[in-house]
Amino acid sequence: MSPSIEKVFANDLEDYILELSKKAIYNILDQEAFDLYLEKKWFPSQLNGIKSESILSVNLIGQIRTYTNLSVLFLDENEVPVEKQIQVKLAGRMRVFIAKIDFDRGATFKPEDIQESWIALQPNFEKSMMQLNDLIGFESNKAIKAGKIIYSHNVIAPTIVKKGQSIQLYKRSGNLELTIDCVTGSDSNIGEVIMINCVNLRKKYLGEVISESKAIWRKSL
Repeated sequence: MSPSIEKVFANDLEDYILELSKKAIYNILDQEAFDLYLEKKWFPSQLNGIKSESILSVNLIGQIRTYTNLSVLFLDENEVPVEKQIQVKLAGRMRVFIAKIDFDRGATFKPEDIQESWIALQPNFEKSMMQLNDLIGFESNKAIKAGKIIYSHNVIAPTIVKKGQSIQLYKRSGNLELTIDCVTGSDSNIGEVIMINCVNLRKKYLGEVISESKAIWRKSL
């Protein structure tokens, strides 16, 4: 076989492995949110002499990153299964969501206030992956200007209880259960322990939020 024919065969095999690698990655990533192009970063020499039909599977190793590791399982010349690791570089583009209006800190994201766009795949893109369902109804943890990308680390679960909101604190004293009208000292969600200010008693407590309007006494301050 001439060197030129060997090179063509090697390129065909490389393309085939890259295609299988892309399928393995798309088993994890949403294909509607990523348009990927894979490049060979490192393949072991043991893959040079195999045939495409001897490849049994290509599987992801660890997390998906700009440089992603995968394992190639194939049969050697003795029909013995062999597994080797490869590394590919991910390029392409990713879907993002853009603010159509200025969002204040704590503002709720609504469908009419955001729009879809595409940008080149960014470093650490795996930390920015986001579905529309991860955004709508959630809140911003910082001010975001119109036209800016909304990143996943700027999105938080909606706050059930707002700072300064009226709340009833339930406190047990012996066989008695007291109900005290107080106000919250910070934003919080169910299950969180926050400071609660009971102005009429001129006292402050730590209370565990159990609903939008109720908390259970945990500690006197």
